[in-house]
Amino acid sequence: MKKSNLLRTLVGLVIAAFFVYIAFRGISFKSLLHDALRANFYILLLATLVVLLSHFIRALRWRVILQELKNEISVVDTWGSIMVGYLFNNFVPRLGEIVRAYATGRLEEISVSGVLGTIVLERLFDMLSAGVLFGVALFLYRGDLIESFPFLRIAGVVLFAGSVVIGSVLYIASISEKFQKTILRVIEAVLPSKLARKAESIILSFLKSFRLLRSGKRMALVTAYTALIWIAYIYTMYIPFFAFGFGARLHLTLYDAFLLILITSIAWSVPSPGGTGVYHLFVSEALVVISGVPKDEALTYATLTHLFGYIAITIVGSIFAVIFTRKLKSRSLGKLIKTEVEKAL
Repeated sequence: MKKSNLLRTLVGLVIAAFFVYIAFRGISFKSLLHDALRANFYILLLATLVVLLSHFIRALRWRVILQELKNEISVVDTWGSIMVGYLFNNFVPRLGEIVRAYATGRLEEISVSGVLGTIVLERLFDMLSAGVLFGVALFLYRGDLIESFPFLRIAGVVLFAGSVVIGSVLYIASISEKFQKTILRVIEAVLPSKLARKAESIILSFLKSFRLLRSGKRMALVTAYTALIWIAYIYTMYIPFFAFGFGARLHLTLYDAFLLILITSIAWSVPSPGGTGVYHLFVSEALVVISGVPKDEALTYATLTHLFGYIAITIVGSIFAVIFTRKLKSRSLGKLIKTEVEKAL
């Protein structure tokens, strides 16, 4: 394993261990196990299928964005690449995006830097939509959400403003040759000639994906898929309420699930392998504060939903990793990516 990946893994494990300790501190594991064994595993399985469906919808959205680089894109390749990326993120935080870009680039025979650009654009849509939804949540919530979770106001502003600023700059760069030439001149002035040529090639390829912003039809499709992704996410939180009984007992609604997914979406920004520990803490605390769920039951909910999702991603991601290595005629996807990175450098 490369030193950078080893360091990233160790840092991720330390972060996960810290948040696991905070989340489970003072909790009776006997009570936790008792609540877990009483859970309805069929309902949890249904929720897990919705999780996989949300990733498939994400693949459909990404396919629309990728069509700026190539007209015919396989939805199997896009879904599989996303699942393989999540598989890598389960073990090495943030490595999944690189794996996803290289796998798709090789499978579809398109520029890897261009694919990376589409991933950035996809993340911008996520940031912008999350910022809008945070604003809606703060407006509709009857309690003092800010007092309970003070980071929400800052998160909402940063997500919305950040995505607008970054998106605007990249949009201008994608349509303005003058702006592009200015960027390239700066690169040529700062970097050595060989490295500058490589950087220029990457940036120009990167900007191609942002042409999507000029297509009303594709923008509408991406917006619709983004809405469907959030709806699926809400149901991944809502369905498990009834696996533990407190959903009916406390009369929890889709709105409770909506608030829960917004708050826990912040957890996924923390570089912990598969969100371990961070997810447990954020989900359990949110359920206790917002919905009045007892601490033990809330933590059981967080533990089992995370476990089911983690296992599903590992299984499906591993299947696609095997399929892709055979299609690409490589001994392993990791070795293939390492080779391609070395070629790029």
